[in-house]
Amino acid sequence: MELIPITTNIAVFLAIQMFVLTLMVSFRRVSLGKAEGDVAKYPIHDGNDELLARRIGAFSNFIEYAPMCIIMLALLEISGASAALIWGLGASFAVGRVLHAIGMFINPHFPLPRIIGMFATYAVLLARISHRGARISRRDLILQWIF
Repeated sequence: MELIPITTNIAVFLAIQMFVLTLMVSFRRVSLGKAEGDVAKYPIHDGNDELLARRIGAFSNFIEYAPMCIIMLALLEISGASAALIWGLGASFAVGRVLHAIGMFINPHFPLPRIIGMFATYAVLLARISHRGARISRRDLILQWIF
């Protein structure tokens, strides 16, 4: 039995999103390097390429927020929050991250997708503060984890 099955599923989906964002940065770095005759020319910097800078920005923003939001979802799940709440917050966060990345890729000057993505992030970050779900004792938590 998994201790936090809903959070685990959401984290797997987010890991796939992270992998896609990573590939987009890597492919652009290689593409720029090939164009200049040195595939490894841009291992760190963006080479003043706007598209690469936007891809790096989308990846960086994802990395800034995803770990803490996964932790917050796990805390909600452990504290006994309803499955509907956890799935709802997790799904809105995952969709919000996709919208945020689309906003970064397509047109960084049109902020609506990024704004929606950030509000979904804020909801997850603040949900534990407002949730007054059932408390689980450490003993019960350990017993659930063992059995």
